[in-house]
Amino acid sequence: MKQYALLLAVMTLSAGGCMGQKSVDPQELRRQIGQKLMIDLRHFCAEGSSAACKTDLTELPKEFADAITQLHLGGVILFANNLKDKNQIRRLTTDLQQASSDGLPLLIGIDQEGGRVARLPTQEFPAFAGNMAIGATLASSGNSFATDVGKAIAQQLSSLGINLNFAPSLDVNNNPANPVINARSFGDNAAAVAQAGGAMLSAMQAAGVLGTIKHFPGHGDTHVDSHTGLPLVEHDKATVEAVDLYPFRQLIKQHQPAMVMTAHIQYPALDNSSLTTKSGEAVIKPATLSRAILTDLLREDMGFDGIIITDALNMAGISQFFTPAEAVIQTFAAGADIALMPYEMKTPADIKALAVLIDQVVAAVQHGKLNAAEVAESAQRITHLRQQLSTKQHALVLPDNERLADDLKLEQQLAEASLTLVGDNKLQLPLNLAALKLHLIAPDQTKCQSWLQALTLWGVKPESVTCSDLTSLEQHLALRQIKQADLVLGSLISPAQSAAELGVLADLQALPAMKLTVSEQKQLLVQLLQQAKAQGKKTVMVSLRTPYELAEFAKSADVRLATYSYNQKGQTALRPFSGPAYDAVIAFLLGKIQARGQLPVSLTTADGQAQRR
Repeated sequence: MKQYALLLAVMTLSAGGCMGQKSVDPQELRRQIGQKLMIDLRHFCAEGSSAACKTDLTELPKEFADAITQLHLGGVILFANNLKDKNQIRRLTTDLQQASSDGLPLLIGIDQEGGRVARLPTQEFPAFAGNMAIGATLASSGNSFATDVGKAIAQQLSSLGINLNFAPSLDVNNNPANPVINARSFGDNAAAVAQAGGAMLSAMQAAGVLGTIKHFPGHGDTHVDSHTGLPLVEHDKATVEAVDLYPFRQLIKQHQPAMVMTAHIQYPALDNSSLTTKSGEAVIKPATLSRAILTDLLREDMGFDGIIITDALNMAGISQFFTPAEAVIQTFAAGADIALMPYEMKTPADIKALAVLIDQVVAAVQHGKLNAAEVAESAQRITHLRQQLSTKQHALVLPDNERLADDLKLEQQLAEASLTLVGDNKLQLPLNLAALKLHLIAPDQTKCQSWLQALTLWGVKPESVTCSDLTSLEQHLALRQIKQADLVLGSLISPAQSAAELGVLADLQALPAMKLTVSEQKQLLVQLLQQAKAQGKKTVMVSLRTPYELAEFAKSADVRLATYSYNQKGQTALRPFSGPAYDAVIAFLLGKIQARGQLPVSLTTADGQAQRR
């Protein structure tokens, strides 16, 4: 902040007028505020309402290009809707850069965390197994996978003209019921999260992509998704410091993250003051709107001098309580540099609404609700980062075929290295699967195909194979197939998908209702494996996401395995639903690999004891 002292002295502006606030050129204010806004471009319709618009934007329309230029916007965020194949993505990012109002690179951001939160098309850009899988490799492999995956993701993005990644997540997932973070976290140990997160961040930024540590001050101990509500963390100050803030403090000290992303979460131990919502209700300030958290804590106490960006302001954790203009003004007053997605941008009418919002923020500065000097300083901080991008020497980008081959190899290596045996193995391995009758129980039909294709990969032709689909399972048929089998392999994806994985809340709301909830699927799977076990069958249980539910299968499964991922890829016509996690499990049962992973979270056993193995 000191580097802008001269600028501030020259401007001699203040919000309260105690220095005799000078008038600020409204056009210059609009330019500064435009720099401080980052919009999404997921859909575009030249006509009709925003609510009805579902057309994916894959080419930059003139209306949006003009808006970026005329409103002096500093950046955009891209989603899977925008990203169909490498050549199309490169055209889009090139066109976006040509729309820049000042000749400096736009910030083009993306949520490419790896694992389930990955926006790039996976047939060309493997997503790897995600952070919790990386956390499972720390004991055996140190930082190697965090580093290699961070570098690989940065090379993917650099090859496409994307210069900003909203990763890594530093949330310490110490709440098994967390609906939105879970496997996006490296684990429940703050030091391990800092270790893995620091290695990934450094590798990404060394490879030329700006990194973002999130979700400050921590989204790990929540049972509410901030896409759908406003979570409250009731940790005391000592716990906040020792757990939630620890990874952020370490990375700010050691790794110079370009950005910190705020969380729409109430932290009364850090700020118990309140705001009045649009309905007149008083609520504890969420971190995104708290000056005590963003300025006093993050800027002053923790010494962060990079860019503070909000999580998307159209998430329900903010939008159900505040209008877009109120949210933007409040977060700028709190100390945020960039307001992310104050509106979903879909139509020309949305562009006009964004222009009106900018006018409202200008008026807030002119009326002293925002400090003009702070707005100018913040805009200059963003401009400085964009100037650095324009002068940065671009990292070496591999040819597409070489990069893809390297990524596929790394994806499989991570799946194998992270595979975790939970508890005792009660089977004699290796298994001769070709001599057995198998019954598979999978979350859906495509996962049935993944298990079958994993068997084929390893050349296994069992005597017979049947598969039950938990989304449409007929229990009497499944019981008959279990009775005829020698080995029953169950698999589950828990918890259910969140808006973060899909994109935004509207994507989650558009999903068809499941016949059975994830909780009901788990209960049914426990019953089926218990009945298989009672009949003397060999039983295997595989967690394809967070491993917490494995504690409930301690008595019904001879082998319990955690993969942390259920990613599938369509690389070939022969294996359209193949996936490295499924391949790794079958390899383990055949004795081809060891399960070297170590649980990065603690499981609570039936007797209330914590298990970490």
